[in-house]
Amino acid sequence: MGKHAGRKKRYLVAAIIATIAISVALYNAQQSDSYKNSKIWNFDSQENILDASIHTGSPGQTWVIKSDELAPSRPNVLAKVSGDESSTYHIKILPVGEAASSSKSSVKFKIIPGQNEQTAGLLIRFQDSSHYFVLAADALNNRFSLCRAESDRIICTQDVNINVTTNVWHTITAQVSKQGIAGYLDDKLLIQRYDHHYISGQVGVWAKGNSEAYFDDLKIDY
Repeated sequence: MGKHAGRKKRYLVAAIIATIAISVALYNAQQSDSYKNSKIWNFDSQENILDASIHTGSPGQTWVIKSDELAPSRPNVLAKVSGDESSTYHIKILPVGEAASSSKSSVKFKIIPGQNEQTAGLLIRFQDSSHYFVLAADALNNRFSLCRAESDRIICTQDVNINVTTNVWHTITAQVSKQGIAGYLDDKLLIQRYDHHYISGQVGVWAKGNSEAYFDDLKIDY
């Protein structure tokens, strides 16, 4: 019992130290001159729409620009339209022009109910369609997760139970440094993770399976 308790205490201390280190690193990144550039995609202009490369999981599931009178910045949103019921992942990347190791990015999203998958997310540290991180909001299971893609699988390294309402606009925010990732849902800090995988990369939006979701005001400071 004594050895087990001692080991558990060491793990707890290590976790606390790691959390503090991430917090300090992210704060320093935000307060420094790291964020010299800013870009936003609101999908309302032709330049916004064409400034994107597309990766999709199957032909039956598509990304389209459509109008939404309730959009945060009217008139248009980027919509992931539901298709077949595959369990693949669907990605749209909006390149920032250079890979950023320190950044703050955010996106507003709305999940449309009625599908057997209802998960949408913000891509960060994107290398290619098999190597990236995503902060994902799952309305069916009321869960917010940080997940990492590795080849043909996705590993969710941290989950937080929280209500994710459908048909309502929410905001996912990611603060990223070389040391780690902090994830916010509706401005509430829920995830802090020390992770050196991929370090830098592009940003974008993400949906799981046949999820139907709308996205607006994707922004990155870097």
